[in-house]
Amino acid sequence: MATIPSNWKICATCSHWCGRQSPDAFCKNVQYDSNERAKCAGGGFNGAQMTPMATCSKWVQRFK
Repeated sequence: MATIPSNWKICATCSHWCGRQSPDAFCKNVQYDSNERAKCAGGGFNGAQMTPMATCSKWVQRFK
């Protein structure tokens, strides 16, 4: 599992990404599987299988 700040504008922190995301107790960091590909549900790549490090202009922060 990889960990990044929850405000990084990538799929792993986006509310549109359907992959596994686990925030810490304060929602400052998010853990995710760096090898997972998951569906984008409503973002810029709607319906596509995206890697957690991908990004687009329709990013919405999931954990605040």
